[in-house]
Amino acid sequence: MPTQLTERHGQAAGTGALARLAVLAAGLLGGCAAVPPRDAALAQALQGLWCNSHDGGRSCWAWDEFDAEGRFHACGRTDDDPRPFSGSGRVSVNGQRMCYLVDAASGSFWLQPGQRYCTDIVAIDTATHRYRDIDTGAEFTLYRRAAAQRRCP
Repeated sequence: MPTQLTERHGQAAGTGALARLAVLAAGLLGGCAAVPPRDAALAQALQGLWCNSHDGGRSCWAWDEFDAEGRFHACGRTDDDPRPFSGSGRVSVNGQRMCYLVDAASGSFWLQPGQRYCTDIVAIDTATHRYRDIDTGAEFTLYRRAAAQRRCP
């Protein structure tokens, strides 16, 4: 199952988090909750730590982080492979499509360096974001978490 992606540390992270929340709140208050932001606003809304979960966010099997510099880091462990995985690279957002290009990855990561993966972001708010896998059409929900909650094997 694919995994997605960083909360910055320090004072700049707090400022960025407030800006992201303001963008999301403006969209919700403006009656646009059904349509996620696009382009730079979506890239900003995605920044932070996200939990991949099989139980509605109560536990996390993987962590995806997106940062303000257009980078991602993913890590975790799947139920069917005891080896932990990690991957990192660059993220781009065009419209509602988010793509990442892997720069570095463990042997157990589902993509290898040089490979690209894209999804369509179909919904996002302060607590969750839902994306659609372009190849399969399957939709997945990720859950926002504070940076300190990240637990990588």
